[in-house]
Amino acid sequence: MARKVERIVWHTAAHGRNGVAFDTTAAQIDQWHRERGWSEIGYNVVIRFNGAIEKGRDPDKIPAGVAGINETTYHICFSGHGDIAPLTPQQMESGIQHTIEMLERYGLKERFLAEPDALIVMGHREVNELVRRGLAPTPTSKTCPGRLVDMDLVRQQIRERLQNTSPPYVYERVAAGQLLAGLRQVYTVAQQLQLSDDLLAELNAFRKQPEIDAIIQRYRQESGG
Repeated sequence: MARKVERIVWHTAAHGRNGVAFDTTAAQIDQWHRERGWSEIGYNVVIRFNGAIEKGRDPDKIPAGVAGINETTYHICFSGHGDIAPLTPQQMESGIQHTIEMLERYGLKERFLAEPDALIVMGHREVNELVRRGLAPTPTSKTCPGRLVDMDLVRQQIRERLQNTSPPYVYERVAAGQLLAGLRQVYTVAQQLQLSDDLLAELNAFRKQPEIDAIIQRYRQESGG
């Protein structure tokens, strides 16, 4: 019999050093948790920097993510360290999509929309609010999923996605081709100007935004290149 899940909890691997966050794998976390004496990784999935989802503990088993409420929670862990760096755009997109899938799988979508303050989707640190309400027994001192992860914004984006099924852009083939050509030209000019790595990283972050990537992928499929 499938577990009754009431909340979906976001975590960070808290894996980083000297201001650098690491792209933690599910296998690494599994090893850490086994070294603690656990049977296996405590989280249900791990989402890498590129948005890839790696499987963790079987969702039909009781996870180990937040003391006192594991029996009724599903746990998503993000690679990196949310106190050092925010989630990548790919992690955020993948995390939102996976959360929506789990809201639908466990029949939580309607309640999530109807009760915006119920913490149906929550960060680990927000268990303290559940404790205050008498809904969880054990508080935490962790900032998980990190000070740079705004859970109010996460919930807002999930709510907007659930309430609006249309894409967050209008696709137009000619304009999509111009976008791709323009990006290629900007990359070329950036190399000629020998712009700093930080500026190039910002350019790459724009190119990897889910909406931009979706437009370019559709254009390539339609144009054959």
